[in-house]
Amino acid sequence: MAVDTTYLKGEGNSLNNVCLGNAFTKSFVIDAAVNAITNADVLKLMTIPADTVIEGAVCNVITAEGSALTVNVGDYTIATDIAIDADNFLGAIDCNAVAKTLDAAPVTAAYYGAKTAYVGALFSAAVAAAKVEIIIYGRKLTV
Repeated sequence: MAVDTTYLKGEGNSLNNVCLGNAFTKSFVIDAAVNAITNADVLKLMTIPADTVIEGAVCNVITAEGSALTVNVGDYTIATDIAIDADNFLGAIDCNAVAKTLDAAPVTAAYYGAKTAYVGALFSAAVAAAKVEIIIYGRKLTV
């Protein structure tokens, strides 16, 4: 399993400008037509800062893949790149149909007291054509 951050377009993966107690929304566009994604690569969307609550995620499939494809979005440990819960925020979202989807069974908000995890996306197969926006929202509790 490789961890890749080269495919990202848009906001980046830092919350440096978030004020105390403020809500945040981070948008990440994954465009496989620009950078193909191999099977089993975990795409690192953002490092989760200490004292942060991730409240949920949305998947916006802008361009369908053209074949069976799903994506999971979850949390992974920084030190080992091992999934804490690979579908904690979005589970098996269909990327072969243009749609905007909240997870069908949203998780309870996840609190991270220390900077030990990141949000990652894992597709079910290699991706060649899909363009997918993943939106993560939450709250930074301290600076």
